[in-house]
Amino acid sequence: MADRKPSTKQPTRQPKPTQNIQAGDDSIAVAGSVTESAIIHGQTIVLAERFWRDLKPALPAETIHQATAAYLNYLADRHYYLNMKGMGVADRIPLKLKLLDLYVPLKARMELPEGDTWKRDLSLAGRDITDHEQEVLHFGDPVPLINVLKSHAGMVVLGDPGAGKTTFVKYLAIKLARGEGAEIGLNNYLPILLPLAGYANALQTRDIPLDDFIAEYFEGIGANLPISDMLNEALKAGRALILLDGLDEVRDLNIRNTVVERVVDFYTFHHHQGNKFVITSRVVGYRAVRPSAEDLAECTIVDFEDDEIEEFINHWTGALEKQAQGNTSVAYSDADTERRELIDAIHQNPGVRQLASTPLLLTILALMKRQGVTLPERRVQLYDQYVNTLLSTWNRARSLSGRAPGRDIDEIQTVRILAPLALWMHEVSPGVGLVGREDMRRKLEELFHERGDVSPHQAARQFLQDVREHAALLLERGPAEYGFIHLTFEEYLAAVALALKGQGDSKPIIETLSAHVGEQAWREVTLLTIGYLGIRQQLPKIAGEVVEALVKEKPGPAGEAVVLAGDAVLDTWPGGVPLPSREKVIQALIETMQDASIRSELRRHAGLLLGRLGWRPNDLDRFVEVAEGQYQVGVKKEAKQIPYSYFIAKYPVTNIQYARFVKEDGYKIKEYWSEAGWEWRTGKYDSRTLQDVERDWLEHRPLAKRNMPHYWHNIELSNPIVPVVGVCWYEAEAYCNWLSKKIVAVPEGYVIRLPRDEEWERAARGTDGREYPWGDGFNKTAANTWDSDATGSGLGGTTAVCTFPQGASPEDAWDMSGNAWEWTGSWYDDEKKYRIVRGGSWIGYHWFARASFCNWSIPLMFNDDLGFRIVIAPKDKKK
Repeated sequence: MADRKPSTKQPTRQPKPTQNIQAGDDSIAVAGSVTESAIIHGQTIVLAERFWRDLKPALPAETIHQATAAYLNYLADRHYYLNMKGMGVADRIPLKLKLLDLYVPLKARMELPEGDTWKRDLSLAGRDITDHEQEVLHFGDPVPLINVLKSHAGMVVLGDPGAGKTTFVKYLAIKLARGEGAEIGLNNYLPILLPLAGYANALQTRDIPLDDFIAEYFEGIGANLPISDMLNEALKAGRALILLDGLDEVRDLNIRNTVVERVVDFYTFHHHQGNKFVITSRVVGYRAVRPSAEDLAECTIVDFEDDEIEEFINHWTGALEKQAQGNTSVAYSDADTERRELIDAIHQNPGVRQLASTPLLLTILALMKRQGVTLPERRVQLYDQYVNTLLSTWNRARSLSGRAPGRDIDEIQTVRILAPLALWMHEVSPGVGLVGREDMRRKLEELFHERGDVSPHQAARQFLQDVREHAALLLERGPAEYGFIHLTFEEYLAAVALALKGQGDSKPIIETLSAHVGEQAWREVTLLTIGYLGIRQQLPKIAGEVVEALVKEKPGPAGEAVVLAGDAVLDTWPGGVPLPSREKVIQALIETMQDASIRSELRRHAGLLLGRLGWRPNDLDRFVEVAEGQYQVGVKKEAKQIPYSYFIAKYPVTNIQYARFVKEDGYKIKEYWSEAGWEWRTGKYDSRTLQDVERDWLEHRPLAKRNMPHYWHNIELSNPIVPVVGVCWYEAEAYCNWLSKKIVAVPEGYVIRLPRDEEWERAARGTDGREYPWGDGFNKTAANTWDSDATGSGLGGTTAVCTFPQGASPEDAWDMSGNAWEWTGSWYDDEKKYRIVRGGSWIGYHWFARASFCNWSIPLMFNDDLGFRIVIAPKDKKK
């Protein structure tokens, strides 16, 4: 018998009295409470009649309609939900996610790669491919797979493991089975989906034409209905889409050649009648049996780009929350939160982003994130699951035929060889990921010899064949060159080798990692090694010894080792390193952040790490006193008097401080807001007669986004100890009014408010009219501006408010130069259209950060470099 799925008899349904399904010519009418399955089955009756309407099959109309409906029901039932088997991740509840809800259209290039997979940017020394290199490598523009099918009678779809080949043919089958072929340009085709591995199994027992195998494969799915005869009629009419999945699953080369010959014969006979064909295969092993036939196109699936990753995540989070909570506003809100967190997790780490370009690995990532794995910090767990999946569970479960496509691989023993191999590759070719075939063979023989194998040569040859053909982790990446399918796998397995090399002793690990501090190609290996020790091996003491050695010995360029240790602690906390180790790293990060001799970008990184590790300055809420009296104002340093003392916040308002206002419903309580502010908050402001610039800022922040700062969910701009940004003037004003209700120790007649322009300048430059808070002349080590980086291209974002002690003003107010512009309470113009902003920012040149420089903004503005600080000062007089 042919290898096929278990028979599925057409069920007999007794409709409830309140349920009525009536099939019409173009639709079905449903009355009463029915299931989605009942609706789909009702649709197939209409589709079957419509499919054969203009044809003249040999079978009686009623018979062929029933057989077609039964067949379409089978396809819809069989492939309606996404198959999660083999991904190695068990969910809290069984997931039933519709394939059509999750599917993201795939793209491909109309060619084969030089090796077993594409030369990605990671294979070109970690940099993007240039236009010239793309031309040399003959990389054509990717085109949608569905367009290839529409343009050709047949297509061979090639791709890496998990690239979505099988999902693509299932998608086609379901779309056509549901009568939605017109939406993808394939109207009135009957899908015939079957595994080539099943046909190969049948050929090993007897010589059977593909036509007969198709008939046997679907035998019995429609009780006593003539399914095979119906399919044959569709082929004769030229109205079939034949979907042949998994040529690579036919492991025996001789049988694979026979299968290809039979498929080509079948294609040649049937495609002239108008039938269409799709054949899928991995690239590995395809060239040896490459078919050639008229109008049979070849294409290779390309990786997901950012837009496609985001589209999948939108589909995934929406479908999950809808299943869990129904079609409710809560479900939509939770889906949006999950979507945002997933996208952030992917883009925070280049290694995670690389693997997210593959649909299978992106799905596993989403599943693990759903189970509470913190990403990208705990990515060592993610990579461990990836390797396990590709070596074991998914390889056994992915086949349509229901059988393992080839021999099983011993996962543990395979990793024991792959890990030291990856470390060797990273040592001889760091960041490139390519080694010569002969060098690879010799290294494998050396590893098997060290393990005591009686025939290292034979073992090395068999191992390379197994991981290439059955797991597809290690592939031919070009002529006579081998590499891992993604550089991330090399980095992870190199880290595994280093962790295993220690055998519970941190010294050899410290020695190896210390030698590479400051080398970009070794950064991720270091972090993954410490993560593997603390999380996967559950050796937090050893992981702690490694990070302590990094902050104590400080190998490499100044600041690099400390920041690297901080990243490692963040990745593994909680539990990955002991608490004392964490505290030592935090203290070293504080010193690095405030050390003027350290590169500014490293100081910024240290501050961001401190915020994410939970450290807070103990004087974050402190105010400093500014005495009454005379000071010098403006560029001309004219004398001016402030007749009262006041208190200005030592730091600009940070995200963690502003979070209290958000948490206590500050955006919902009207009394904190001025009249104009509340109109902005509730949307009434939008109906005013406005200038174009005002309208533009309102349109970029619709009402739904006026309940928190605009950049509240940006992973860096929302760091707890950097200035809150993305707030308009009305939000800053409301925060002051809220805080006034919280602080009781305010001198009589004083209030908490935004500083007046003259109050801000006096606090920033003291009484002597200095150019900057620290004195005259710009100092790159004292502020965060566009000119603070050695290359003159800025630091990339806001910094922790306590980063620059060198920039403190005479009154000990910090961050009054650079980092973020600060709203004041003063108007810039007599018409009162613009508010004064002060201090410069991280994306402004240093002359904007002078204490005398006065800028302006409309109150509606909410830039990513615009925040505020507060004062305790005399109450403004109402005019």
